Amino acid sequence: MFKKYINLNQEKMKRTILLSTTVIFLLFNIGCKKETTVNDAKAKFTVKQKNAAKTLNKSVNTGSFAFSKVVIGISKIDFEMETGSNDQDYEYEGNYIFDVLTGTSTPLINYVEVTPGTYHELEIKVDRTLSSGNSIEINGTYTEDGTTYTFEYSSILDEDYDVDNLSGVTADPNSDIIFTLYLDLPTLFNGIDFSAATVDDDGVIRINDNSNSNLAETIEDIFDDVMDFDD
Repeated sequence: MFKKYINLNQEKMKRTILLSTTVIFLLFNIGCKKETTVNDAKAKFTVKQKNAAKTLNKSVNTGSFAFSKVVIGISKIDFEMETGSNDQDYEYEGNYIFDVLTGTSTPLINYVEVTPGTYHELEIKVDRTLSSGNSIEINGTYTEDGTTYTFEYSSILDEDYDVDNLSGVTADPNSDIIFTLYLDLPTLFNGIDFSAATVDDDGVIRINDNSNSNLAETIEDIFDDVMDFDD
């Protein structure tokens, strides 16, 4: 009987100690709960035509362009921020088609949460995501000295590009921002002599790997020079 009484007291002491320890643990965690100090920004990506007033103004073409179709396929979008030894990196992956004239994409690009700060670099992969198997398609007209040339440029370019912004694009806390890749379309055709190009029977100048391939190579060589990264 005495032994049983001792065992009962020991069990009560164990429960008391366990309960006390649990209370102390909970109070400690309540007192040390970490508060959020950084409010994320939200960012997404688009591709647009650069405003005519901001083009490079280095084109030797003296005429005027009118673009009716500009689409580009991109399979990777990566915007980066360096903060000392801590690099922030946000990446979209998928087969996207961007309509440069409207600034829209298929599929739709959604906002993602990013760390507030200033982003200086954008990395994209131009890829053959168009239904035609091309990566870039640009249709339009070029008019000079009263003569209008209709052209269709297409490319199967498959290349990674790094586009820098030295001053950076800043994403503020609790804000929405759109990282934008701007294309300087007139400058992309800098130096193209449409009057000397081969014209198909329907009156269209087609520029691709199989037709006017020398002009296609000229355009691809300067493609990375006509891109800007801004908001």
